[in-house]
Amino acid sequence: MELVELGVVAAPSGVLVLATVGHLDYIWPSIGERLSDRAVAVAATGGGHIQEWLFEAVAVPVDADRPLSVLAACQPSPFSGEAAITMLEVRLGGERAGRLLGDLPADRCGMVLGDAVALDSWVGLSMEPHIDYDNFRRSAKNHPLHVGSVEVAGCPVLGIGWSEGDHSMRHRGERAAGHVYPVSVTSDHSSRTVLRWDVDPANVRPPTA
Repeated sequence: MELVELGVVAAPSGVLVLATVGHLDYIWPSIGERLSDRAVAVAATGGGHIQEWLFEAVAVPVDADRPLSVLAACQPSPFSGEAAITMLEVRLGGERAGRLLGDLPADRCGMVLGDAVALDSWVGLSMEPHIDYDNFRRSAKNHPLHVGSVEVAGCPVLGIGWSEGDHSMRHRGERAAGHVYPVSVTSDHSSRTVLRWDVDPANVRPPTA
């Protein structure tokens, strides 16, 4: 399977988060908590899923001093025929037992991958101006896979977007429609430890009625 390099992120707090963008900067102030506090607690158990209302994420412990390479597998979109991400992979390094962390929907507003503490400072859809979200969208505008790199609180963070048509055909309805995709810590073909999000709808069964 051929993988495409998307960029590099860092997690100096020692906790890496993959999260939905849509409610990232709205939900935490409204409940009087920080994403990083929840993420650190989840990472302390080896990693897992976080959900508050429509916001979802997974958090996993990582080496705080290690740059983390991000790659993707792609297939032609059924909407446009252009390349679309079907698997996201982050090279974590080291050795650890494989485990399922949970599952995530493909947020129509995009996903964000980065340091837990840095993401406490994310400014997105519920604030004016939409500083970090707008920077992500501008950065991703000319990327063939709708991926954009931004700096948040001094940390490199990666945003992953979708074309509207591709999202509508493959992911529309998100969790409510059963369109959620497994996130796991596993090994790749070279026995490297990776965080893997399998976002290929062909591999996910919708819920039965």
